[in-house]
Amino acid sequence: MTEMPSYLCNDIRAEIEFVRRSHDLWPGPMGTGFNRTKGRSASQAEKKNFAQAFSDILAMRVANGLRPQFPGILPRPDGSGLESKARSAKGFKQLDVNYSTIQLGLGLGVSIKTLNFRDGKSKRYTKNFSRIDNELRAEAQDYHIRQPYAVLSAIVFLPIDAAFDATTRSSSSFGQAVQGIFRFRTGRSGPEDLSEKMEQVFIALYQPGDSEKTSGGESLGQVVGFDAGSPTPWSGLPDKDYRLTFVEMLSRITSRFDDRNGNQPNWSDKVLSDKEKLDLFENVQELANEEPDDE
Repeated sequence: MTEMPSYLCNDIRAEIEFVRRSHDLWPGPMGTGFNRTKGRSASQAEKKNFAQAFSDILAMRVANGLRPQFPGILPRPDGSGLESKARSAKGFKQLDVNYSTIQLGLGLGVSIKTLNFRDGKSKRYTKNFSRIDNELRAEAQDYHIRQPYAVLSAIVFLPIDAAFDATTRSSSSFGQAVQGIFRFRTGRSGPEDLSEKMEQVFIALYQPGDSEKTSGGESLGQVVGFDAGSPTPWSGLPDKDYRLTFVEMLSRITSRFDDRNGNQPNWSDKVLSDKEKLDLFENVQELANEEPDDE
C-alpha cells in the first residue's frame, strides 16, 4: 500500500515539534504555556511569537495539502509567499493561504487562526474568540465586496482539552466557540449572500502534549476537525458523525471551490472514498510534473 504523502496525513505532529524546538515552548500543561529553558510560564510576548510561528507553519501545511489541486497557491513549499497580498475593497490585505489567478482574481483564501493558551483568570480558551471573529468578519467583508465569487475558508486551531472544560453553567470552550461565535460566521452560500460571512469555518482540535513526559507520545498532533455549522455537545468531543480528519477538511475546501466555479464532477452512481480522493490528488500531481511531448 502506498504511504500517504506527508502533506496529506491526518496529524500536525511535525508542525508542533518544529515550533516547540524553535521557541522552546509548548502549550501544555493544560494550555498554561511553559518555557522549558527559563523554567517558568511563558510571557505574553513569548506566547504571541509562538502563535505567529505556529500559524505560519500551519499555513504552509494547508497550502501544501491543497497544492495538487491549486498550482501556484501561496505560501510556496520553501516558505516564501507567507501572508501574501490580495486586492480587497480596502486595498491590498494579507492572506495566510492565497490562490489567485489572472482569470479568477482571488479564487480561494484560507485564514489560519490559533488559540493555544488558556486565559490566566478564567482558565478557559474563550478570551479571544470575539477578536478572531472580528478579524474573520473584516477579512470576509473586505474581500467579498471586491471579489464576491471568492471562496474564503477559515481553520481555527484549539488544544483538544478545550472540549473538556465545561461546567454546569458553561459549555466547553470548544462548544462556546461554535455555538456562541463561529456558527454565525460560516455558511456563505453564494456571491449574493452576506459579504461578512465566510464560506466555511472549521475548528481543528489538536493534541499538543501536556508535559515533557507526553509531548513525544503517539497522540501528539492528532487532529479532530469539525465544521462550525454542525451541532456540538455541551462537553467533550463532537459526535463521530461530525468529526473530520485533516484531509477531509481540505477536501471540503476544495469541493466548495469547485462548486462555486463549476468544476465538481457529479456522478449519480459514485461517491469517492478518502483513498480515491487521495489517488486523484496524486494523479493531478503526476500530471503537473510530466514533461510535454515533443511535436
